Amino acid sequence: MGNYLSIILVLALFSCQKLSSKKEKEVTETQSTISQVPAVDKEFTPPTELQADTIWVDIQQSQIKWIGRKITGEHSGTLSLEEGWITMNDSTLIGGEFIFDMTSIKNTDIESPDWSLKLDNHLKSSDFFNVDSFPKAILEIKKNKSISEENNSGFTYLVSADLTIRGITHEISLPYQIEKSDSTLSAIGRVDVDRTLYNIKYKSGTYFFDLGDKIIYDDFTINFTVHTILN
Repeated sequence: MGNYLSIILVLALFSCQKLSSKKEKEVTETQSTISQVPAVDKEFTPPTELQADTIWVDIQQSQIKWIGRKITGEHSGTLSLEEGWITMNDSTLIGGEFIFDMTSIKNTDIESPDWSLKLDNHLKSSDFFNVDSFPKAILEIKKNKSISEENNSGFTYLVSADLTIRGITHEISLPYQIEKSDSTLSAIGRVDVDRTLYNIKYKSGTYFFDLGDKIIYDDFTINFTVHTILN
């Protein structure tokens, strides 16, 4: 994986737009030992807290899928990634951030357009993700480590990250594996999230005890495939 990440880092760095010469600082003859520092075109500038070794995620090709379960069945759908990047130290993942557009949450398993839209709107309401007040969710990577192949999970790496939903932040762990094709390097994994930690308690059996078969389970599952571009 180290070689692959090194390759993608080099390509990402060489793909950045050239710095604009129009914004170069004037340097006097007496300051000739000081290098001019050109400004970066704002349209392509990463947030200031990002390091130079930043690799942007291909948000068009990346996929985020969710599954929510209840006693009588389950529903599934998609969620759009608005923006994402990772930061590297040589070939080691040291950080990153992913921003999710919660207004894009969509059901895909209900065939009836009317009933599918009804569920979409309910998920966006204050019963669930309250997207009017909290239109974005954020995942911020804190740590990354290899995990033993003997764990039989099928995953070889584990990320520790802060997940913020509805303005509430909790640390989660995301197991994943790396796959490489001719043009992309992909991280594939899954994670179960306890919605009640983010004050989403609608029909939770943990908080309401007379729901019978109307209980919606606390955990929902996110399956993700995140792509970066090699060439």
